[in-house]
Amino acid sequence: MPVLLSIVVPVHGVERFLPRCLDSLLDGQEATDFEVIAVDDRSPDDCGAILDAYAARDSRLRVLHLAENQGLGGARIAALPEARGEYLWCVDSDDWLPEGALTAVLAELRAERERAAAGGTPLDVLITGFSHVYPDDSTEPNPWRHLLAGSPLESAEGCTLREHRPLLRTVLSVWNKVFRRAFLDGLQVSFGRGFYEDISVTYPALLTAGRLRYLDRSCYNYRRGRPGAITATSSAKHADAFAQYDAIFAFLDRHPEADDLRTLVFERTVKQALTIYDTPGLVPAELRRDFFGRIAAHFAAHRPAGYRYPGGVGGLQYRLAARDSWRGYDELRRAARLPRTLKAGVRKGLGAR
Repeated sequence: MPVLLSIVVPVHGVERFLPRCLDSLLDGQEATDFEVIAVDDRSPDDCGAILDAYAARDSRLRVLHLAENQGLGGARIAALPEARGEYLWCVDSDDWLPEGALTAVLAELRAERERAAAGGTPLDVLITGFSHVYPDDSTEPNPWRHLLAGSPLESAEGCTLREHRPLLRTVLSVWNKVFRRAFLDGLQVSFGRGFYEDISVTYPALLTAGRLRYLDRSCYNYRRGRPGAITATSSAKHADAFAQYDAIFAFLDRHPEADDLRTLVFERTVKQALTIYDTPGLVPAELRRDFFGRIAAHFAAHRPAGYRYPGGVGGLQYRLAARDSWRGYDELRRAARLPRTLKAGVRKGLGAR
């Protein structure tokens, strides 16, 4: 049977979480029109042995063992020549799929294959719902669902990013997006190296997809707060984001038909960079001044012609970033936090009475 879906799973240092991930993909799943390609990215623990043991029991799983560590992006790149599916889904090995999620995604893709065979427009990207899962096992539903559910993305026809621009305000990671392989190959983009390796793929895909759809169902459990995860790690590598931004704008330079979306992309990348800077514990204290300077350089390099600042506090933040005024920006952040601190103190005082 032809392979409809290839699931790529990069694996490194996650032996504690890996069995749950693999079980969610393979256990109890009778479908045979999908495959799992797991990439042992020179894992220092027993992940390689775990993968081999699962592959010996299930022919739908194939394992690649890399001689040198390549990182998330490099591991995915290594898997692509081996993937035979019409669609591609990248799943992180410390996360897992909820029960029934893979069945639901395969059903959507089968319906899309029939639609395309009947002459319909192929689906380029299927975006799925997801849940955040925290170390205490508490969960949070997709915080951006309100931007997707009930939108044109949820209709059978789907739409483009140009027809529903709020999509770019949602999470831009790769793990809740299933890509049509021929479309992805035609983009001529690649996963980056280091942190934020996936946005150099997701931005171009969303910008140029002829048809996008949203599946309003939680199909992915994304683990938050895990020690060693990018979102919980203080590292100079957070500056890797700027190389990914450069790749995104280089793609836009090659695709003038998407130039009307340049300002939207610009503001989204600036906002993400400022969010990284603002989030406690990500950028090391001794590197914060340099990181803010990188935001200013990004602003100067990629500011669209005729760009006008937004209003309100956001516009002021962008002006300070453009001027490389890191002290002024930090003062503004402290001033913005003060009213919340005072309100919390008042509530605490009233509660004590």
